[in-house]
Amino acid sequence: MFRKVEKNCINITNLDQKIYRVFSYDRFEQLINDQELVLVKPSMWEDPFENFFFKAEVDCGHNEVATLDNLAKDWYGQCWTTEKDTDAMWRIYSSDKQGVRVSTTIRKLFEPIFNSRIDYQGLCYFIGKVNYLSETEIFDLMSKVTFTSLALGGQNDNFAELLCIKRPEFSHEHEVRLLANDFDETHGNNGLYRIPFNTDLLVDEVCVDPRLNSIDANSLMAKIKDLGVKAQVIQSPLYKIQNMPRIKLG
Repeated sequence: MFRKVEKNCINITNLDQKIYRVFSYDRFEQLINDQELVLVKPSMWEDPFENFFFKAEVDCGHNEVATLDNLAKDWYGQCWTTEKDTDAMWRIYSSDKQGVRVSTTIRKLFEPIFNSRIDYQGLCYFIGKVNYLSETEIFDLMSKVTFTSLALGGQNDNFAELLCIKRPEFSHEHEVRLLANDFDETHGNNGLYRIPFNTDLLVDEVCVDPRLNSIDANSLMAKIKDLGVKAQVIQSPLYKIQNMPRIKLG
């Protein structure tokens, strides 16, 4: 029996919700030319609380302690957001003003990936909205959970849900995480997990940095179109004021 895609969605009720990701230009060019998404190990993310569960030790009793290193090494992720256009996202992820924002939906991103391995749908791929918990809440969660309860059923759902937790300091990101578990170690290599993808079916719109002047913006948009991108290519209007109403004299 096929597993429904919704079963591998975490904190998501609308698969057709718009999501966005700002790529560096080089990574965007690679996405289009190679026709593949590239996920990375959560250990490569900067926040020390990322992947917090897999950094923990397991108390096995009788003064024996185990690590979760073997489990952690099989997980990969890629970050998206439900925020369309914010100053913070452009400044963080497009520091050189050459960033390229891709627009799609949760469904367009996740369904082709989820259905690519029908035989292992419950194990391989997940997507979830991040839940923002304080350090106190995270420590409280860790004190109550057991490894046995998380592994119950063998579907990886519980582990994926733990990878969708961050601290409130990052809540401005409104993050959506695409997650992959390389349980049979057939896809991951050198910290990267590559997924073949038809980007014509993924990309709804491409947007360049709002801080570029018109000449540089037009130049970058032309480069993007020359890659063969079929979606609309625009510049973010974040810093543009259009049709400002006039102030009445009296």
